Amino acid sequence: MKSKQQTLAIFGGTPVSPNKLSKRSTIGKQEIIMADKVLKEGVISRAGRGKYVKLFEKEYASFHKVKYAISTTSGTTALHTALASLGINKGDEVLVPDLTFISTASIILQQFAKVVLVDINQYDFNIDIDDLQKKITTKTKAIIVVHMYGEPVNIEQIISIAKKNNLKVIEDCAQAHGAKYKNKYVGTWGDLGCFSFYQTKNMTCGEGGMVITNNKKLYEACSCITDHGIINGRLEDYNYDRLGFNYHMTELQAAIGIAQLRRLNNFNKERRKNASIYKKYLKGTGIIFQNHHLESYNVYYVLTALLPEKLKKQRDFFLKAVRAENVEINCVYPRALHNTVLLNKKLKIKDFKHSTDVTERLINFYVNPGISKNYIACTCKAAIKVLNYLYEKYE
Repeated sequence: MKSKQQTLAIFGGTPVSPNKLSKRSTIGKQEIIMADKVLKEGVISRAGRGKYVKLFEKEYASFHKVKYAISTTSGTTALHTALASLGINKGDEVLVPDLTFISTASIILQQFAKVVLVDINQYDFNIDIDDLQKKITTKTKAIIVVHMYGEPVNIEQIISIAKKNNLKVIEDCAQAHGAKYKNKYVGTWGDLGCFSFYQTKNMTCGEGGMVITNNKKLYEACSCITDHGIINGRLEDYNYDRLGFNYHMTELQAAIGIAQLRRLNNFNKERRKNASIYKKYLKGTGIIFQNHHLESYNVYYVLTALLPEKLKKQRDFFLKAVRAENVEINCVYPRALHNTVLLNKKLKIKDFKHSTDVTERLINFYVNPGISKNYIACTCKAAIKVLNYLYEKYE
């Protein structure tokens, strides 16, 4: 019989942390100052043609060293805008990784096109190059690659494949703000790059998104799509030349986004530092971390890992037990897209070996800026406590 101190909190033992640990918001003085300026000036909607949306777009483009940036209401609408700008439509096929958020695929359905899921590789959890090439057909028009958890895809190889097959490339960078491949920012390699500014992202303005590109025609198309299809942005004409949407970012969001962008590099440095601390604590536990390539600069949306193979059926218990110790841990995502109700019924081929294995064992540790060394230590202590219990029970 274990002592009271060794008993898992989920079974009534004493939690590792006496109080529930929580992450600190990255919203600080700079964001409050910028938001206050907008409120005092009184123009808070883009339709009022205020200055902060334009400034945010200008600074975002400059940060990434691209010509154009178009703001949107979310990462999802950024992806939809990008896809629509390419003229993707009914009968077209678009390749996407099987491990990603649903938006990467659902925006294809919004264009009445066909989602073609591609397995991931089991090391960095990004799209599998070999499976990608096997699934290109005469109907394939584009590839959407996702830089999962802040780890860049081998985008150079993707671009090479796309050029050989006359395909367009959209980079989903919703979890990879400021990440680089071969010292070049993700989002700048493909035809279009898309970002999300949701609360959990590496930088946030609550909600919002951005599309970046160096292609003038795509920039003009994206600008039109986000603004109801208005011709040349002339709101006063009330004239439209294509199907568009109301995807306007507000002035308030943009102002907060400007402050966050200016702090992004420091945020990412903190994330990388926190991730390295976790790895030191958890070394030798059997946990397998997402692989990182020498050519990449990972910005750690979360620190992602796999439980050992022999514990894969215990993943859900592991999460519950660790949380019961009053610490935070996550699972992004517990199922691959081919296992969602929406997409499973549309599939003829359901053989996704790697994404199935990965999602059964996947866990994520928070590395958010501002978390303390005690936060990390407690989280690791809780994880090790639960792992020891599972090893004893299932070995």
